[in-house]
Amino acid sequence: MRDALASAGRVREDDLERKPDVDAAATAALLRRVFGCTPAFARTPDGVSTQVYRVFRGTDTFYLRVAEEPGEDLRTEAELHDRLRGLGVRVADVVHVEPLDAGIGRSVLITTEVPGTSLADVSDPAVAATVAEDAGRDLALLNAVAVDGYGFVRRHGPGWPLRAEHSRHATFVMSHLPQRWPGPLESLFDGRDLEAVEGLLERERARPPARAALAHGDFDVTPIFCADGRYTGLIDFGEIRGTEPLFDLGHFLLHDRETLPVALLPAVLRGYQQVRPLPADHAETILRSAVLLGLRQLSRWLGPPRGFGLDHPAVVDRARRITELVAPL
Repeated sequence: MRDALASAGRVREDDLERKPDVDAAATAALLRRVFGCTPAFARTPDGVSTQVYRVFRGTDTFYLRVAEEPGEDLRTEAELHDRLRGLGVRVADVVHVEPLDAGIGRSVLITTEVPGTSLADVSDPAVAATVAEDAGRDLALLNAVAVDGYGFVRRHGPGWPLRAEHSRHATFVMSHLPQRWPGPLESLFDGRDLEAVEGLLERERARPPARAALAHGDFDVTPIFCADGRYTGLIDFGEIRGTEPLFDLGHFLLHDRETLPVALLPAVLRGYQQVRPLPADHAETILRSAVLLGLRQLSRWLGPPRGFGLDHPAVVDRARRITELVAPL
């Protein structure tokens, strides 16, 4: 959960210090129990706070994920994978899950591979738009899943619906924001922008959703996979949370054109609306989600334990993007 990457000049989430590798002998013992042999395995380059291993068995590739914290039970995530597949969402199939592997000392999950490569690596704008549209259809199915509460989903093992950390939407909206507004954010935005942001906060607090919806939580071009110009599925559910229904679309807007030069949100929306109609005010709602998510990220980066300075590249870049988004307001 809350995995972190520093790529293309950006900080995607909370940590930047890569966790040490899992004990190789314990990993080999687990794989031997599951597969009846000891396949080759190697840690993926992307996992920072979450240890993820690519496993090679003959011509097949699998992924082993180790829970980020003691006490986390990845059977929660395994159940989600199964339910999403039942809805028709293209996600990896669960091969094996344990609440606690004694050798590794954490819960573990092994899944099949979603074939292909990330949409972030696609250079053809037409192909990228086609893949993004297909991903939008899957996202609409995912966002239709109800969650009990708001914020990060608690990994406490099997049980449905998924349960999140906050009971109230308002608590989630204000999480990580300065208790004394605007705090350090005052140094990053001018008075007009802060006024626009305050208006967004007031409107969001005034209109709590009827229920929390499941969000992928890190939905941009990176977890969208494709092969031969066709969408193959979604990966990386380490950031799942309960949110307002259009949170993932706001996240996509916040990061749109960050990796690829073409805006892909319109394509995602086309696919999304083939499954679920969007409300008449969806453009405003998506914008509000994008800005408030960006503000929460900024506040986490500026506060402990990270303590980024106001001139940190990630802080400067995020503040610039928020300013771009609120400019028309």
